[in-house]
Amino acid sequence: MEGNQEVYEINLIDLMFYCLKKWRWIVICMVFFAIAAGVYKYQAAITDNQAKKEELLQRSKQPVTEHAEGETAGKAESEPIVLEDPVPSAVSFAVVGMIGGACLACLIFCMRYVMSGKLQSERDFQGKFGMPLLGIVRKKDTKKKIFGFVDRWIRRLEEGPYAKIPRKEQIKIAAVNIQSAIHRYQDEKIRRVMLAGTIAGDDVSEICEQLAEEIEDVTFSPYRQIVFHAAALKKLEYYEGILFIEKKGESYEKLIRQEKELADHRDVKVLGMVICG
Repeated sequence: MEGNQEVYEINLIDLMFYCLKKWRWIVICMVFFAIAAGVYKYQAAITDNQAKKEELLQRSKQPVTEHAEGETAGKAESEPIVLEDPVPSAVSFAVVGMIGGACLACLIFCMRYVMSGKLQSERDFQGKFGMPLLGIVRKKDTKKKIFGFVDRWIRRLEEGPYAKIPRKEQIKIAAVNIQSAIHRYQDEKIRRVMLAGTIAGDDVSEICEQLAEEIEDVTFSPYRQIVFHAAALKKLEYYEGILFIEKKGESYEKLIRQEKELADHRDVKVLGMVICG
């Protein structure tokens, strides 16, 4: 099936926002490399100035050379010794270190984005996994972070108008899409739906409960991991449909394809997926 083929296309916009969300680590790297480069250059300049001062002191102790010794020796003795101000050079090196730290941090995050194999983007979801994306639910902000307004600004840039929708409303939108997916199978009525995924159940327990409250005419199971537990996989036979709930940045794309294949092989109707986080 085309939906089961692994797709390794990388969207540069998604990659850019992934790095922007790590802005705290990028700032830490910038500050660290700026301090390291500035301190190194400052100490190097002071050491160089001390060497020049010692050379100047040795010159002052030497007797005056005669004119017969040649013009070359006279020029060497008369060359002025200029002491370097350590502050401007240290600042210049700090700026270079800051830029280098930012580039290094971004390079590390880009490699992590490419090599992690995790679900990082919702683009072309149907083509990647062969099932519809029924909803995106933003993670619950339980802790107030320092400079949290920066995170909200980045989220608004990434999501656009969708970022203004409250989290409860996002869950209701997902519930409506799930009902529509259930009603598509008119010949085979779906009364029991398994909620499944590959992440810890505690991370999505609240979403599962709210979805069950919004859709009353369908019985939903507790959140199960059919990829990791044989007992959960065996219980899949008693359900007409299955709904996957995964977490952006944590769920692995390979495991998502694997759990869909498990459902397809048992002729269980795959309604789609809801992404949280």
